[in-house]
Amino acid sequence: MIGNKVLVVGSWAKAQITIENLRIRNLNIRIFAYMSIKNPAIISLVNGYKIGDFNTVNDVVGYAKKQDIDLVIVTTAEPLSVGLVDALEKKKIKTFGPRKQAARLETNKAFTRKLMKKYEIDTIPRFRVFNNVDDAVQYAKDLNWNVAVKPVGLTEGLGVKVFGDQLKTKEDISRYIRQIFSERGDSKVLMEEKLTGEEFTIQFFVNGNYIIPTPAVQDFKKLLVGEKGPNTASMGSYSDSRYLLPFMTQKNYDDALDIVRKTLAAFHSETGEICQGFLYGQFMITKDGIKLIEYNFRPGDPEWMNTLSVLKNNILEVIHRLLNGEKMFLQFEDKATVCKYIVPRSYPKKLYEVLDVSFEEWMIKKEGVSLYYSCGIDDQGKLNIGSERGIAFIAKGKTIFDANEKVEQAISLVKGNFYHRGDIGTKELIESRIDHVKELRQ
Repeated sequence: MIGNKVLVVGSWAKAQITIENLRIRNLNIRIFAYMSIKNPAIISLVNGYKIGDFNTVNDVVGYAKKQDIDLVIVTTAEPLSVGLVDALEKKKIKTFGPRKQAARLETNKAFTRKLMKKYEIDTIPRFRVFNNVDDAVQYAKDLNWNVAVKPVGLTEGLGVKVFGDQLKTKEDISRYIRQIFSERGDSKVLMEEKLTGEEFTIQFFVNGNYIIPTPAVQDFKKLLVGEKGPNTASMGSYSDSRYLLPFMTQKNYDDALDIVRKTLAAFHSETGEICQGFLYGQFMITKDGIKLIEYNFRPGDPEWMNTLSVLKNNILEVIHRLLNGEKMFLQFEDKATVCKYIVPRSYPKKLYEVLDVSFEEWMIKKEGVSLYYSCGIDDQGKLNIGSERGIAFIAKGKTIFDANEKVEQAISLVKGNFYHRGDIGTKELIESRIDHVKELRQ
């Protein structure tokens, strides 16, 4: 069995709920955190913590050795992209997360698309990778400008822009391609045919051929009600009781799981390595079946909160059995969940802003709502969102609508200058999703 000293690497809400889960039926566990910002909720839950730079791998490894850590759980992408797991393994420290090579499934979108094309996993849109502006613009023109433009590397959910959405004209497309090459310093850009459909997410515990799926979740990237406005890291999400969303079929879910299995097998064939960690798959129901949007190789935010809110298992036990190659079935409460973020009114145009709010946490909890912080305490002692968002409010209920009512009531108790999306989890929104998928199937 894994020992009782665990280090969680991550600063935000998904790290907070991971730590809460680790304490389920495990009174002897000692939990430490390595964060990039002082998250007050995480600090209140752990036995010790360190603030540092996720890119400084040796500092994370040194802290793990100093605390004599038995297991490191990585919940954020940045340290994975620079080889944290590889460095920890060299020091014989057990870790749950992908090595740098496997993390490329998230950190290098071009690598993932090319891998799937080579192994004939026919669930991706037409695409090309370009290293110059003129060829990328010409490809967009060849597709009649119906494209999604993606920086190749990590973008924290804010880099992808789509024609007809964030990009209104062909001039917008050309301008954004130039911006990627000039401002980001990227040497490549991924151009994809624009997909139309309904998106959903499934998260997995993976270790080689062992894959444990969790219930589907739908999140909402747009800032404004009615899926309008600029993209955000996500304004909220919901899940239904059991594994499916109201607009999904079992075949939709099974097809998504099949895509993941084929991708992991292809990765092993290509590299000789296995994948391990929390794998997040974002999919789309289209008129031509299920398509893959992207992978993230760490828990999703806010989707991880929906999942862990109803998970009965302690994930330490899940990880232990997974690493030992033992079969395991997860147990979930038969409840729906709704999660909504409150954010500064200047978000996402401005980051590193103060979230100027006040509330009585006991009153929030009295409404059956839990709080998860994707913000930290700055040098002036104020809540600052940093590169993230704000505070997530999440509730469980017999139905999505019941959970939504609890969240809205809790948010009404918050005083201050903030914004949230009120339509997530409403009957009108859910019915619009169901109608959309019906149109696609016709």
